[in-house]
Amino acid sequence: MAKFLVYATAVVFFFYGFLFAIFSAEMSVWATGASPSTPSGMIDLRATYGGAQMAIGAVLLYLAAVRKELDTALVMVAFVLLLMAASRTLGIFTDGEPNILMYVFLSTEVGFGVLALIVREKISD
Repeated sequence: MAKFLVYATAVVFFFYGFLFAIFSAEMSVWATGASPSTPSGMIDLRATYGGAQMAIGAVLLYLAAVRKELDTALVMVAFVLLLMAASRTLGIFTDGEPNILMYVFLSTEVGFGVLALIVREKISD
């Protein structure tokens, strides 16, 4: 279960980042209903939603497959997802009027972040 959770999370992050790097405007509209209107906005979108997301996926794969550090990888999954959830919650309360996808992302982040902590606890016993 631990390996599956880490590998699945890694693949999702890498694929999501890849899609944002290649199809930045389309993915942004899909997720938020809008896309940046300046070249610098698009460049930053590719870097943060593309590059950073792919990096998270790559590091998770490295930790699990190469280093055999499942414990560290599970902690990373939990930190990344739960901090994304915390920031998304802040945005929901601060900015208001989220679309349904924001709630889907939030529930997924909380659910899988907590699951990573539970699985980590079980393999630590």
